[in-house]
Amino acid sequence: MSSIAEEIAGLKVASATQTAASQALSQEVAGKMAAIDKKTNDSIAKVESNYDLKAAGLTIIATDGYKKAIEHNSGGRNTVVYDAQGNPNIMCVIPRFNIEDLGLVDLNLGTGVHPAFQTNGVPRGEILIGKYLASTATNGSAVIGGAQPYIAVNYDVAKELCTSKGANWHMMSVHEWAAIALWSLANGTVPRGNTNYGRSHEKKWETARRSDNGAPGDVSGTGITDTGKGPTLWNHDNSELGVCDLVGNVWEWLDQMKLDDGQIITTLDNNPAVAEVNWHKHAAYFDSPVDNQTGSGGSGEPILSNAVTKRNGPMNDDSYDYPYLTAAHFAAITKSAAYVPNELLRKLLIESAATTTVGGYIGARNYGDRFPLRGGGWGSGMEAGMGALSLRDPRSFVSINIGFRPAYFV
Repeated sequence: MSSIAEEIAGLKVASATQTAASQALSQEVAGKMAAIDKKTNDSIAKVESNYDLKAAGLTIIATDGYKKAIEHNSGGRNTVVYDAQGNPNIMCVIPRFNIEDLGLVDLNLGTGVHPAFQTNGVPRGEILIGKYLASTATNGSAVIGGAQPYIAVNYDVAKELCTSKGANWHMMSVHEWAAIALWSLANGTVPRGNTNYGRSHEKKWETARRSDNGAPGDVSGTGITDTGKGPTLWNHDNSELGVCDLVGNVWEWLDQMKLDDGQIITTLDNNPAVAEVNWHKHAAYFDSPVDNQTGSGGSGEPILSNAVTKRNGPMNDDSYDYPYLTAAHFAAITKSAAYVPNELLRKLLIESAATTTVGGYIGARNYGDRFPLRGGGWGSGMEAGMGALSLRDPRSFVSINIGFRPAYFV
């Protein structure tokens, strides 16, 4: 019996020894497998890191090459700025100029640097303006040619789409628009544009492809055209290097101005950082020729005045339920005897000392908050122009006939 017990005990010892050996082998194998896995993961990570670095390098090379190509081909007058979303934006370089050098004596614009080139009194050597109207892009907008404009956005959305591009980005301001318009006037290059359903109402042979592929001038359908597809005479300098589609195609929201119950409010120079509540309230109002608050039609031409004596709707009412004011040319409207001419407003093409300036209609509601649209749309005809100014709509207004344009400080 003892022999059997001894054998059993021996087997148990042997089994335990084998189990321990198996466990040791398993641990050794597991350790070696872990080491192999680590080396494999390290190798993969290294390859991925190298790939990412090379891909990033290739992206930098590609984007830098694109930027250099645009700058080289334009002699530096156009450039490319990539925004925070990685979208490309082709921009026109607008250099600073002195107002007196424009030679527009009749307009009584004063002297010195135009306010578009000053921020809080500090001058800028140049500003960058979107060559094209903004179009839709990944997580935001882009400024590229041959695309459909980004439309049907209200003032606040348009502004956010510009500022979300990153530091120094902003929506084009009334200062910047006016500076380009005055420069074009001085240089004899005031642009035409898509003002008659895919063509110019003035020169009907000047056309661009419509988004609905409709015939130029056909008033059915949507007459909007691709960005920059028009002739060079639709650009601010009448060349392929200029800012495109400022006149017609779609009205453009502009920043740093509003009409509050008829009072004109702006920033004092090109400073998008100034909070709206701190914009300057000018002693300038759009008065009405009639004290009429009946219906929602026209009540005549606006009158520049030092006060509103005849209001066409209730104060603080942003609706369209009451009459509006219109005139065929912003520069030809009457000024009241008590109105004190305002040099800054002349520089912004809101007031004018003479009618020998850029063309364009003016519309306004002297009740509620109204935000500026300039340029005209594809069906505006004679109402369109670099001086066209609509102050009829609240910040919430949305239309397929309205877009926007980003700008950038260097």
